[in-house]
Amino acid sequence: MRVIACTGLKGGVGKTSTSVNLAALSAAAGHRTLLWDLDPQGAATFCLRLKPRIKGGAPKLLRGGRGGLTAVARSSSVDGLDVVPSDVTLRDADRVLTGTGRPAKAIRRLLSGTKGDYDLIVIDCPPGLNTVVESVASTADVLLVPVVPEPLPLRALVRFSEFLEDTSAASPKLLAPFLSMIDRRKPMHRRIETEIRTTSLFLGAAIPESSAVARMGEEQVPSVVSSPRSLASLEYRRLWAEAAERAGL
Repeated sequence: MRVIACTGLKGGVGKTSTSVNLAALSAAAGHRTLLWDLDPQGAATFCLRLKPRIKGGAPKLLRGGRGGLTAVARSSSVDGLDVVPSDVTLRDADRVLTGTGRPAKAIRRLLSGTKGDYDLIVIDCPPGLNTVVESVASTADVLLVPVVPEPLPLRALVRFSEFLEDTSAASPKLLAPFLSMIDRRKPMHRRIETEIRTTSLFLGAAIPESSAVARMGEEQVPSVVSSPRSLASLEYRRLWAEAAERAGL
């Protein structure tokens, strides 16, 4: 069983659309896939037409109750893809995990409890530098970080890498940043992309600004399913291939 987490300091950069689409591509590839929506906003849950609710609330799940992730997972409209939905009580996740005394161990125990049921778990993390992100980072095989090609998102990537080192949560080598929401009509985006390609830090995939992706909030279907021939879907497939290779799938 492998874990790919989509995370990062900034919000609004494409974490949820990436998580949903990669999970759908994983399922399409024949992997038993679980998407865990750890963001209290519940966008990934919504995009798959599920209700943002866990019976008993997220705190009970995080403390080891409810029988683990498998017990609260729901089937989605995508064959082979189950979802642990978001819950409004995830707003208390940092406090709950800190209260366990060993936050990383609590997350690791929940993930390990799915062995035998799933081949891959994709985690949609909340934005920011917090206990949830630190705990997930300590257990993930790959940390996907979408980065809009602009100065502040690039700075956020540097800060996130420093956070991993400062907290010893994970090696920065697990980071797999990729360009997200790129618009090559913008000179700044083109310039930063050119600069990035002179290094080997970023993955090759570059997800374009896309109306097909934007419609996920309306259609509640992964864009790789609803618009499989769009430029964004082609790049998501490239991203999936790169992430799967890094995860050892």
